[in-house]
Amino acid sequence: MSTTAIALGVAIAAPLLLRLAGSKGPARTATIPQAEERVVIIGASSGIGSELARIYAGRHAHVVLVARRMELLQQLVQELTPTAGSMHAVQGDVTLPEDVRRITVESLKALNGKIDTLIICAGIISVLPFEELAGIDSAKAATGGSDANGTSDSDYCHLLPTNADKALEASTRIMNVNYHAPLNLTSHFLPALTRTSAAGNIIVVSSMAGKVGAPTRSIYCASKHAAQGFFEALGMEVERTGVHVGIVSPGTVATDLRQSAVDLPKAEGSSTSSTLAAPVKVAGTKKGAMTAKACAEGIVRGSDLRQHEVIMPWFYKVSLVLQMVSPSLVRWLAKKKYGYL
Repeated sequence: MSTTAIALGVAIAAPLLLRLAGSKGPARTATIPQAEERVVIIGASSGIGSELARIYAGRHAHVVLVARRMELLQQLVQELTPTAGSMHAVQGDVTLPEDVRRITVESLKALNGKIDTLIICAGIISVLPFEELAGIDSAKAATGGSDANGTSDSDYCHLLPTNADKALEASTRIMNVNYHAPLNLTSHFLPALTRTSAAGNIIVVSSMAGKVGAPTRSIYCASKHAAQGFFEALGMEVERTGVHVGIVSPGTVATDLRQSAVDLPKAEGSSTSSTLAAPVKVAGTKKGAMTAKACAEGIVRGSDLRQHEVIMPWFYKVSLVLQMVSPSLVRWLAKKKYGYL
């Protein structure tokens, strides 16, 4: 590599690294004391969400926990009530508009009409290559008769996917959870954040998949890129009202998220989305994954400092610099991680 190319890379990378390291404002705890903060956590029943609940309870904050699984929420409430300022559970499905409205009303009621922090960490993932999901790699040869010209529609069946509807269904579901639901939750909670908090925060837990593509994660990456774009733009729009928008992009986190992947076959008659029909080998590795607790700590720290962007662990910041300086290297690293070399 020439000296000129290296100098250009440094010139590009240095401002970005400074931005990623120092994208923050004054400590918010000076405005809103920890014990007075009113927090709503979406997706609080397990994983990162439940660890967030424990952190805020330890700070004696007033917390509303939102998820579909009420029994898990009630267990958390029982566990954390002794230390929290107050702890409430609200059951609901954030992909249903009527539930989102009810969740908003019940949360505000529990917090006496005020909210300081909305944390959206509910999400689902996809883990299959798109060709496999859509049935492109399993298309079978055509059979059937021919028309007067010697051809028929069936002559082209071998060129069509066998599961196009399944791919579209999985994409629609993942977009509903990872993009449409956060958008709808934000629209419902934003008025209260603007009018009832001295420093309202919206924190959305995205992913490095919202910044860099990865094989076998195509529709997941699409949903996270969509959320990334929306919340980046929204943050600029609402900043003048005093509301802060922070986007958290962790790498791999040690949770059970993969077990509920939107594109994995589920057991027939299963009452839970995490019961698989058969073991499926999922590409990628959890080596070096963050714990849910460490991720939650980074999220709370980013909220306190009102950071516009939180990337964890720190070395993933380097990948964003490399994406600008050497995108081919980033593609190689992604393909290596997911077994596509």
